[in-house]
Amino acid sequence: MNCFWLPFAIWRHRAWLVALLLLLLLLLLLGHLTRHESLKTNPREKLFSLHRKTALTHSVAKPWGSGKARVGKQGGPNVVFLKTHKTGSSTVQNILFRAGERRNLTVAFPRYSYQFAYPERFSRDFVEDLPPRAARFNLLCSHMRLDAGEVQAVVPPPSLFLTILRDPVQTFESVFHYYRNIVPAFQPLANHSRPLLTFLEAPNQYYDARDASNGLARNPMTFDLGLNASQAAGPGGRWASELQRLNWTFQLVMIAEHFDESLLLARELLGLGMEELVYVRLNVRHKEEEPVAKELVEKIQAWNWFDVQLYQFFQSIFWRKVEHYGYARMKQDLATFRALLQEAAGKCLAGEPVGPEIMADELRPWQPGSVTILGYNLRQNLTSGQYGDCFRMVLPELQYHAYLYYRQYGRDMRPLPTA
Repeated sequence: MNCFWLPFAIWRHRAWLVALLLLLLLLLLLGHLTRHESLKTNPREKLFSLHRKTALTHSVAKPWGSGKARVGKQGGPNVVFLKTHKTGSSTVQNILFRAGERRNLTVAFPRYSYQFAYPERFSRDFVEDLPPRAARFNLLCSHMRLDAGEVQAVVPPPSLFLTILRDPVQTFESVFHYYRNIVPAFQPLANHSRPLLTFLEAPNQYYDARDASNGLARNPMTFDLGLNASQAAGPGGRWASELQRLNWTFQLVMIAEHFDESLLLARELLGLGMEELVYVRLNVRHKEEEPVAKELVEKIQAWNWFDVQLYQFFQSIFWRKVEHYGYARMKQDLATFRALLQEAAGKCLAGEPVGPEIMADELRPWQPGSVTILGYNLRQNLTSGQYGDCFRMVLPELQYHAYLYYRQYGRDMRPLPTA
C-alpha cells in the first residue's frame, strides 16, 4: 500500500518539489559565483574590507592606557612617535597602529602620501584635517623631520614623545644601502662595486649640505630630530643644550639594540598590555654584505660624529631608566615577553621571512630597488580572529597606513601633487 501511495504523493505535489529543486540549484549557483568573485577581489579591496571581517582580539579588553597613562582618553596624554630612518621604527609604528586601531584613536596623517613632506621640517600645514566628530588627534607616527613646536600645535599637551635610535654605524650602513638610488649624495655610486667604501673615502666629493634631500647622507638620526646635521665642527655649548632640549622633549628614547627592553619601558609609560607589544621585525632587508669592517666603522663614526654623540647621550639615559624600572623586574618581564613573542610567531607565521616574489600581494613591503626587503606569509589554519591579529602584526607600513587612513576618512589617500 505504501509503495503504491508514494508515487501518487510525489505526482500530487510535483509543483512544490520542482520549486524546491530550483531553489537549491539557485543557491548552489550563487555560492559558486560568490567564490568566483572572491578570487577576483584585488589585494587593496581585501585590505580595506578587513575591518568589516576581522576585529582585533583585544578590542573590548583594554582602553589605551590600562595602566598609568590612559593615553588618548579624555584628559589623558596623546602619543607622538618620531619615526627615524632604518632604526626599527617601522616595527614600533606597527605596534602603535594596532593599539590605536584597537582603541579607535584619531591618527594624524600626512595631507599627501605617507610622510609629512620629508625632508622639510614638520609643519601643521602638512597634516590632514581632523575627521568629522573628532575632538583632537591622539596619535602621530609617520615619517617627519622634527619641529617640536609645530608638532605640539597638532598634538597639544598633554602628549608623550617617543623615538628610537640605533647604533650609528649600523644605521648609516643601512641608510646607505636602502637609499642608494634615492639620496642625491649616494646616487653616483648606485652601481659601484664597493659603493660605501668609495663614498666614505671622499664623502665631500658627493655630499652637498645645501640640498635638503641629502639629509640622510650625514648624521641621519640627528637630521630626523631636527638638528643641524651638516655641521662639521666639534661640539660646543649649543650642541650640549640641543641634546638637553631633546631630553626634555622626549619622555622615552628607545634603543634598537635593546628593542625588547625598550618596548617594556614604553609599555610602562603608555600603560599597554604586554600582549599588545608582540611583533615581528618589519622592513628588514635581505643582507648579503659582510659585517662592516673596522676600517669602515671608523670612517662612518667620523662622518656621522653627531649621531655618535646623540646615541651615546641617550643610551646612558636609557640605562638609567632601566635601572629605575628595576633589573630583576626587567629580567623577569623579558622572559615573559619573549615567551609571548615565540608563541605569536608560532601561531601566526608560515615560516621564516621570505622575499617579495613568494608572498601575498597585500603583505609585500615596498621595494626600494637597491636592496630586497623581506616579509612574511601567514599560516593557513588560522581562525577569523587569529587571522585579524596576525595579519595586522605582519602588515607593512604603507599598507597599514593606507588602510587606517581609509578607515578614518572613508576615502583613499591623496597622492603627492605633480606640479
